Amino acid sequence: MHQRIRNVLLAGCLGLLLAVALGGAVRPGTGLADPRLAVEVRQTLSSRGRVSVLIRLAPRPDLSPATRLSDKAARGQWVYETLRRTALETQARVVEVLAARGVPYRRFWIVNAVAATVDAETVEQLLRLPEVSRIMADTPLRLEEPEPMLAATAVLSGTTWGVERVQAPWAWAQGYTGAGVVVAGQDTGYQWDHPVLKYAFRGYDPISDTVDFDYNWHDAIHGNLGPLGVNPCGYDSTTPCDDHGHGTHTMGTIVGNDLAPGDPAWPAGASHAVGVAPGARWIGCRNMEAGWGAPSTYIECYEWLTAPYPVGGDSLRDGDPARAPDVINNSWACPPEEGCTPDKLSIIEPAVQAAEAAGIVVVSSAGNEGPACGSVQYPSAIYPAAFAVGAVDDQDRLAGFSSRGPVQYAGQTLIKPDVSAPGVGVLSGIPPNQYASWQGTSMAAPHVAGVIALLLDAEPRLKGRPGLIKAIVAQSADTITDFVCGGDVDGNPNNRFGWGVVNARRAIESLSQPGFLVGHVRDGQGQPIKGAEVVLQDGSGAEVERVSTDMTGGFSFTPAWGAYRLVAQRFSYRSAQAEPVYVVGGSTTQVDFVLEQVHVHLPLLLRANPGEVLAE
Repeated sequence: MHQRIRNVLLAGCLGLLLAVALGGAVRPGTGLADPRLAVEVRQTLSSRGRVSVLIRLAPRPDLSPATRLSDKAARGQWVYETLRRTALETQARVVEVLAARGVPYRRFWIVNAVAATVDAETVEQLLRLPEVSRIMADTPLRLEEPEPMLAATAVLSGTTWGVERVQAPWAWAQGYTGAGVVVAGQDTGYQWDHPVLKYAFRGYDPISDTVDFDYNWHDAIHGNLGPLGVNPCGYDSTTPCDDHGHGTHTMGTIVGNDLAPGDPAWPAGASHAVGVAPGARWIGCRNMEAGWGAPSTYIECYEWLTAPYPVGGDSLRDGDPARAPDVINNSWACPPEEGCTPDKLSIIEPAVQAAEAAGIVVVSSAGNEGPACGSVQYPSAIYPAAFAVGAVDDQDRLAGFSSRGPVQYAGQTLIKPDVSAPGVGVLSGIPPNQYASWQGTSMAAPHVAGVIALLLDAEPRLKGRPGLIKAIVAQSADTITDFVCGGDVDGNPNNRFGWGVVNARRAIESLSQPGFLVGHVRDGQGQPIKGAEVVLQDGSGAEVERVSTDMTGGFSFTPAWGAYRLVAQRFSYRSAQAEPVYVVGGSTTQVDFVLEQVHVHLPLLLRANPGEVLAE
């Protein structure tokens, strides 16, 4: 009898331990007060019983070592392997819980999260896992609509004013069309065979007139997101499709040209030279169903774009960072009045950071919530890593709808937008094989992505160096000084235009000009330190040049463009360094140092006779 009771107790204890290990249910409802559970999830469970969620896990590895790798391919592979390995290790028990309960799920390595639709009991089991750091709602979000300015059948011939304004034709005349550069977008989808897009699609072979969608197209829409339940493209589409027109329009502004590249008149002689970089190749991901997306669809597109995989492939097994684009255009956002607060979309920021760590420039529209200051207020424009773009008209006047900074984010005050570009009366292609003129920061951002493609064609060594690329494009922009919403003390950059209107010619010409790097070294009381050594090092740490500060504590260098490290040092002071320091040809970069004084005690040696030490 006693032996039997002991066996029963042992079995019960083992069962309880197993239930806890796997997140077994104990008293349903008691775990829903956990602070890791978003309020929206708790409320939806209470009203509907089930909710679509993103289950975020910890930890997240440090990606900074990727920036020290020599090229884009190496950076991308390191980021993919590091995040993939972390996801496989930390998501295992979450996947066990979901599988045991028969819950379908989708895993994301780029943000270390799992998407699923769950009930309260499943949520309680998940919250018993210490590696779960947050459970957030995966709520559908609606695209901020551009405003059509001309009918969809409108046709304007030749080069658009926006393409002219950013000086793309000058770059074409120098032989820089974006050749060898891969651009990408995540949007409502794309009509890949639209006359202005077909020749530039990476999967299209004009010689054989065949197309391959593997690694070149991905559909992140797996079910109904919009309120109408209408989806002309279907779900998990194996071929590119655009059920809205927004994606086709934005991609057209990056690469659009309806003349075959082999034609002697290409690209300027096209009937519709609507794209800034017609020589670039494009790939695309659908993150919205008829204008409705969700955090999980945006994340999935970032993941696919950072390491593309074949149609129907597995992101954890088949990702190939070598096929990733050089720049991603993000012409999507959702205003706060629709419930799209930065807190809800905070899970997307790690995806932006991962893409940049992999060497990809992330361009984002600033939003259409102007004219108030502080109206840049939702992802992804608010993130420090995102290159946010405001909109101007053909007179360089800021569009009334263009969102303004400053941005308060994670304890920082950021100047946003970063730059501006044409965003009013922008002509481009829309399905099916038509053209329309729209306005919005969604139309401005693709101009910047195109300028980046032209710059990378002119200097391929910039590939995989997003911070430096952004610095060159920003500091070579046509300055528009402004003080209305604040910014730098001299009015540039500022919170209405950023650094100014992007200019492909000035960006490319800066590559052949020296830069100017200046600054001062002072002590803690603000007094100049004369004779301090300031060492300029390249990215590998090798010394480029060394100077001493003058009586004012000032120093200067005239290096070539690049990313550098600066080290300031002086006897009896603690050394300091700044990294990365971006130098742009024709521009001045200022870096100031404050050195902390340290007390140095030198030993005093007393000697009675040569070689005899009496005291120290």
